[in-house]
Amino acid sequence: MLLGFAEGPAAPVAAHHVFGWFEQRERTLPTAVLMVGAAAGVAVAAPALGAVISHFGWRWAFGAAGLASLLWAVKGREGPLAPPVGSRARTEDAVCPEVPLRSVLLSPTFVTAALGSFAAYWVMSAKLTWLPDYLHTALGWDLRQAGAAVGGGAVANGVVLLAHGLLARRAALRGTGGRLSAGAGAGLLLLASAAAVALFATSGILWIKIPMMFGPMALALVMITVAQTSVARITPPSQRGVALGALVAVFALGGIVSPLILGGIVDSASTATAGYRNGWLVTAALLLITGLLAALFMRPEKDAKRLGVPESQATGVPVSH
Repeated sequence: MLLGFAEGPAAPVAAHHVFGWFEQRERTLPTAVLMVGAAAGVAVAAPALGAVISHFGWRWAFGAAGLASLLWAVKGREGPLAPPVGSRARTEDAVCPEVPLRSVLLSPTFVTAALGSFAAYWVMSAKLTWLPDYLHTALGWDLRQAGAAVGGGAVANGVVLLAHGLLARRAALRGTGGRLSAGAGAGLLLLASAAAVALFATSGILWIKIPMMFGPMALALVMITVAQTSVARITPPSQRGVALGALVAVFALGGIVSPLILGGIVDSASTATAGYRNGWLVTAALLLITGLLAALFMRPEKDAKRLGVPESQATGVPVSH
């Protein structure tokens, strides 16, 4: 529990730190790299910490992770666009005052970003927890095949995130990113993911069902990247950490609720196959609803203007080191 309390803020703090190095229009790709890096860290840490446990005991697994964190804390430094602290922060507040935090958290952009990223995290958690058993129980795959499919799906998640980040960066540099808002684009990807999940649940044709896992279902994860950059856009730098923390707190609940609800749906059905079909259709419905909400109401530029947060303020004031 103590580890969880300390680890919980890691994701929003990391995003807040990364945003101090990039302007608003360039933040999508670094955010995607940050998310992929977290997943890659698990892949690297698992065998590395296993070796540490074998040679030095399980306590040193925590010790090694702690030492790595201390090294980062010593070597890491704030970016040139990071919000200043101390007397410089008071100066910035005089030039760029804070906005009521309630106005940020109740804005259409924040609400729909939180709901959309909750649905995206729901899908990711469902694939990690229940997909192996579904492939084994409903489709008759052995555990090795199911594990390989889930691993391939995780790779597809990373590819989708990085591809979207590269495309967003290319559009920003070319000045062609304004034809479709961030919320509308992410909402449409949620809708595409909803269609893929529904097809995965209902199709009895294996060569149609399986490809849905590798790409189409992963499109929902783009919402988590877009949600973080959109919330950063509507929030002054001095309040960005709080807003990002609130966003992560909401969408991380998907990792708790998704396995419980899907498990309950499977248990309550007459057969496991029928239960899984119903569970995937509930997931598709969640993606459909949140995708429509995001496409219609997630407008970071509009809400930033309404809240009085100009782009220069959202980007941050350069600081010297």
